[in-house]
Amino acid sequence: MNEVIAKVSKVELINQNVYQVSLDVPVDSFIAGQYLMIHLPSGESVPYSIGSAAHELPSLQLYILVADEASLAFKVISYLKENETVSLKIPGGDCHIENGALKESVDQVLLVAGGTGFAQMKSMYDALTEQNYQGKVSLYWGVRTPEDSFLVDWIESKDNISLVANEAEADWQGTTGWLYEKIVADNPDLSRSVAYVSGSPGMVYGTLDKLEEAGLAHDASFSDVFAYAPRPEKPQL
Repeated sequence: MNEVIAKVSKVELINQNVYQVSLDVPVDSFIAGQYLMIHLPSGESVPYSIGSAAHELPSLQLYILVADEASLAFKVISYLKENETVSLKIPGGDCHIENGALKESVDQVLLVAGGTGFAQMKSMYDALTEQNYQGKVSLYWGVRTPEDSFLVDWIESKDNISLVANEAEADWQGTTGWLYEKIVADNPDLSRSVAYVSGSPGMVYGTLDKLEEAGLAHDASFSDVFAYAPRPEKPQL
């Protein structure tokens, strides 16, 4: 990873608690699916998935959830609002579209996101679209409620992106339930698919368990979670 100084172009609240951060970065490239580290004056370094594709450089997008004022994310957003530049380390991560998974034998690429894990999957989606990838690509995004989503106009402009809310009011016209239920309903046989999954460890492993029941091969799934929260061994029956 390279140490760079980036210009802070925009810090904007785009839903009830997610900020879109636009940075201008002096780098030539990165691979869709990678992340960066934001350095704070306290010495803390905070990782965030890059939410845009490399063809958009030097502009780069982040999507940062701020749960409360005690969170590290609140410190990051406050720092970005107060400063014109920020020190970064970029890029990092092996869960990306050039990791060798996209073989000719693959029928479909599943991009599966929980919460602001959407950023990583959006980067991959945009990069594959820009590269005119010929295989089938489907992005599934799970949120707790519809109000937790963002970039709705972008989502609605695509025909291969699905937004799934765990819970919603009666007037919600979209899909409600668990994310894996929507994926399996659309794709009952996942034996020739690969899946990139982002979200909390519980969300990632719980979703993968269900997708493997639908035929997804154990070695056809990829997530940054694997690096910092290794998958627990399943009990032998």
